[in-house]
Amino acid sequence: MRALIVEDEPLLIEDLEQCLLEEQFYVDSASRLQKATDLIAAEEYDLILLDLGLPDGDGTNLLKLVKKHHPDTAVIIITARGETEDKVRGLELGSDDYLAKPFPIAELRARIHAVLRRKFKINDNKVSGGPLSVNLDHMEVTIRDESIDVTETEYKMLRYLLLNKNKTITRIALAEHIWGNRIDDRFSLDFITSHMKNIRKKLSQAGADNLIETVYGVGYKLVPDETE
Repeated sequence: MRALIVEDEPLLIEDLEQCLLEEQFYVDSASRLQKATDLIAAEEYDLILLDLGLPDGDGTNLLKLVKKHHPDTAVIIITARGETEDKVRGLELGSDDYLAKPFPIAELRARIHAVLRRKFKINDNKVSGGPLSVNLDHMEVTIRDESIDVTETEYKMLRYLLLNKNKTITRIALAEHIWGNRIDDRFSLDFITSHMKNIRKKLSQAGADNLIETVYGVGYKLVPDETE
């Protein structure tokens, strides 16, 4: 998953980055409203940690932009503005949670977990779609409650596709999810294609042939049959 930190305090940025990396996010950061706007236009984020008091503008304008163009992105406001009216305004504009500075990182971590559980409809640390279930705590994948053997890369690909089920995920997004920004486009994309062939073979052997569609020229989409 990918997260964006919009914050202008360098020491806090370091703490937030460390927290998110420990939660298996790939992290971008912006200390200015304009840079954050540019990043949001170029990337799809699962989570944004947003400070409202930015040097070049009001963070609520960014919140409006995110909720208009990326309504599925979770946003947690982190700000020195602790007044009740600020909290109410942030929540009314669509933020998923609100933390007033200063706050313990442990509390932020708990809020992130709660927000993502709601966003992805996670129960018992598992996310499911049709016959497929993926355990988010350890490398376990099941089809109709029967385990299938997967490599670490295959597990990460299935987890990301399932968390974003019914959405087209580009091969570049999958590569970045696995290797971060340290990717060689041609090598990494060929690697994704090779792993996808192996995943489909294993799903087919388990009786789940049509879970993943190819969106030609773009990437893949996991389309589970929710009647199973």
